[in-house]
Amino acid sequence: MATEQWGIGIVGLGGIANTHLTAYRNLGLKVVGGADIDPERVKLMQAKWELPIATTDVESLIAHPEVRIVDVAAPHFLHVREPIFRWAAKYGKALFVQKPLEQYYENARKLVAIAEEAGIPLMVNQNSVFVPGFQVMERYLREGAIGTPYYCQIENRNWFDLSGHAFYGKQERWVLSDMGVHHLALVVHWFGNWRSAYAIMGRDPSQTGIVGDTWNVMNIRFENGMQACIINNWSYRGHLPRPHMVEEVVIQGDKGAITGTSEGFVIVTAEPPAEIRPRFQGKWSPDAFGNAMLHYIRSLDEGKPYLCSGRHNLQVVALIEAGYRSVQEGREITRKEIMGEDA
Repeated sequence: MATEQWGIGIVGLGGIANTHLTAYRNLGLKVVGGADIDPERVKLMQAKWELPIATTDVESLIAHPEVRIVDVAAPHFLHVREPIFRWAAKYGKALFVQKPLEQYYENARKLVAIAEEAGIPLMVNQNSVFVPGFQVMERYLREGAIGTPYYCQIENRNWFDLSGHAFYGKQERWVLSDMGVHHLALVVHWFGNWRSAYAIMGRDPSQTGIVGDTWNVMNIRFENGMQACIINNWSYRGHLPRPHMVEEVVIQGDKGAITGTSEGFVIVTAEPPAEIRPRFQGKWSPDAFGNAMLHYIRSLDEGKPYLCSGRHNLQVVALIEAGYRSVQEGREITRKEIMGEDA
């Protein structure tokens, strides 16, 4: 595989683009350039990263003959992303889209439809799936080290101040759609199709920089009988935080358990009794971002299916939708109710 043949054009040069660029540089991937509607940001990022092309003309970057993958790091709102998707469709470019695909299920469906109608590849950068520690954790899970899994819990708690951010947290949906999506994607990847979900959520009124929910607890039932509890608490002022990227993961099976974080975990087995402490290299940031893009490039280069496709990611956005609807209606929501025939 010649990775240099897969030129990347980054659309959206805000804060997360720095993580993308760090990851791609570490792996020697080819970045053709970047685009952003803010001319000052374009100048700053071009100087910082020595981008070959830096422009406010988004369409021109997408149309560039060396760009084969459009890395969408622009805000996750339909009115922002739809034009980018349509330009990618117009010029036949593959799409690699920062999570969440969109905050609302119907909007996400519209974006997926644009890509499918144009016949262009679409992968969502659900980078939790590509975290080195979680990939090792998954290997033990798949190999049956803890027997048949029946329960998973992921807990994230910290205090978050978004007062200075221009758009993040300024919509009616936040902690579940923008942060919990990491964990929703991870459990869908690990445990398959979900069947139903029930959520509770709220907000700390003192977090004036955030409009939407600041804490959420979501219980998910899967078709295979697995159950999961996803806790995202960004209103925590206590002395034992579990900040993002070192959230605690617990997976229980009938022959053992996995407990730990993306940076280190322990597998306790019952048959035979043992404690396993795997060693691995790499962290969530920036390695998961690079791993995700490299996986996409390899899959496209070899003509093979890739993880986190746009169509498959609709299950994840449907879980987001189910969570908010569950709170609004005070009941458990099924996947069929959200996805209809797509379920």
